[in-house]
Amino acid sequence: MSEKISPYWIVVGFLIASSVGLLAHMGLVMVPAFHDLTGQTMPDARLTGYEPADVVDVADALRQSPEAAALYRGLHLIPDMIFPAAFTLLSLMLLGKYAPGVTVFHKPLSGYRLWIVFAVPVLYAACDYAENIMSLMLFPPASPTPEAFDRMTGILPLATRAKAMFFFISLIFVLRFSLFRERHEPENNNTL
Repeated sequence: MSEKISPYWIVVGFLIASSVGLLAHMGLVMVPAFHDLTGQTMPDARLTGYEPADVVDVADALRQSPEAAALYRGLHLIPDMIFPAAFTLLSLMLLGKYAPGVTVFHKPLSGYRLWIVFAVPVLYAACDYAENIMSLMLFPPASPTPEAFDRMTGILPLATRAKAMFFFISLIFVLRFSLFRERHEPENNNTL
C-alpha cells in the first residue's frame, strides 16, 4: 500500500528542483558564456564582491559585445527573476515548518527572534530584485544619464554583497532548523 504525498511536500520538491535547476543553469551555462563573450566574470557571480570600477569595466565590455549584453539582460529578465521568488518561498515554507520551537543557545526560537529568521529570506529577495533592476537600468542596451550611472555604479556592488549575505544566512537557517534542530521541551514546573 502506497502512502500519499502531501501537497506541501510536492510544492517543496518543485521549489527545490526549480531553485537547483535555475542555479545550475545560471552557474554552468550563463556565467561561462558571459566570460567567453567578454573575458570577464559576471558581477553577480563574484562571491568575493566587486567595486564600482568593475561595474564600469563590465558596462564597457557589454557595449562592445551586443551578444553578451543580450545574454546578461536575459539572465536578469528570466532566471534571475524567478530564482529569488522560488528560493524565498522554499525558505519560508521550510522555516515555517521547522523553525518554530527549535532551541537556539538553549532558548526556544519564538517571538521577535522567529520574525527575524523569517525576515532574512525576504531581505534576500528584496536585495536580489534591487540588484536585477539596477542591472537592467545600468547595463546596455540601457543608456542611463551620467548621474544615474555614477549613482548606480556605487550602489550595485552593495546590493550584490547584501544579496549574497542574506542568501547564505537564509541557507544556513534552513539547514540549521530543518536538518540540525533541537526542539525545546517546556519545563515541568509541577512540584509537590
